Amino acid sequence: MIYESSYEGLREACRNFDLRRERLAKGAIERWLEPSVGPGLSSDKLLSHIIADAMLSRMDKRLVEAKNIYLESFDIPQIELFYAMTKGYPQVPKAHDIANQYLVHELALHPKATFVEIGIGRGVQVKNVVEELAKNPGKLRDLTILAIEPDGANIATSTALLGELKDLPFAFRVITKQGLLETFTETAYADLAATAGDVVVMNSAYTIHHTVHPLGDAALRTRLFAALRRAFSPKLFTLVEPNANPDTEHLGSRLKACFEHFGTVFDLIDKSTLSPEEKFVIKEKFFGREIRDIFGTSDNYRCERHETLDSWLLRLVKAGWEPYTELGRIDVTLPTYCSASVDDGLVRLGYRGLPLLAVFAYRGDSSNNGRP
Repeated sequence: MIYESSYEGLREACRNFDLRRERLAKGAIERWLEPSVGPGLSSDKLLSHIIADAMLSRMDKRLVEAKNIYLESFDIPQIELFYAMTKGYPQVPKAHDIANQYLVHELALHPKATFVEIGIGRGVQVKNVVEELAKNPGKLRDLTILAIEPDGANIATSTALLGELKDLPFAFRVITKQGLLETFTETAYADLAATAGDVVVMNSAYTIHHTVHPLGDAALRTRLFAALRRAFSPKLFTLVEPNANPDTEHLGSRLKACFEHFGTVFDLIDKSTLSPEEKFVIKEKFFGREIRDIFGTSDNYRCERHETLDSWLLRLVKAGWEPYTELGRIDVTLPTYCSASVDDGLVRLGYRGLPLLAVFAYRGDSSNNGRP
């Protein structure tokens, strides 16, 4: 366990809290608060401080009813911090690149296709896909982007960005649908599928783990995957998600999951060539908001609900998806201190022996092995 001494100190506090010994737990947790928090604070102390601060909100019954932190107004919007974060976390841009390799490969096999993007954000990943296709379009002569996105500002920004694409070797259009995926009805899915047409590829990067489900309804995401497959029958679905498991009511298990994942990520960021100030902003602002959501938000409304890659795999299989095996060589180049492994329909990207992110490539159209 990375930062083991800090973890062990907070673990005992969590155990007392789970046993309703809140007075003992509170005193123990307060000892992990730092009087001064800034770029000079070591990662183990910063992580412990963020977790302790959030846990005190829980103990003081000051739990926040969360909203998606990508939709909240902050001094620096979370979506902007996300793009800054990628500079110190090389697995994140590489995961986008790997998904794009799959997407470009499949789209180039069809004269006419629709690219469904779940959570388009600022539109950077979609723009990269279109630009790669423009270099080598294959059979593609007509491309529609169908963007599903809850944030109206992101829709405006991404639409403007994609509007800058000119002189493409295929017809090109962008259609948007504002809303949260988990709120769509079967009718809404059917309408979107009718708009998309017969040939669909689909991508979701760091979006599905934000879907909110009531306590005890752990099957929501499996139902979402099944609904997407039934409605769109995609030739390809690329899913990019972190490998972590803090979505548990047991506070001690949540703590362990956060130290394993975020502790490893903090250490990874420290390996980068970014300045101390940049590293601090990424850790305290971007990941700090995620950690505070995990520990300081009502369990009924938490936004950050990561799952392990095995859990995502099981959901995909239960929902009827099959591994996509049509792409041969995949470029998984990372800095030498990072790791990558490739299996059918799955690429793991890691550090210090721990998979941090996974890229899934699955298909919902099983006829003719997914070929057109």
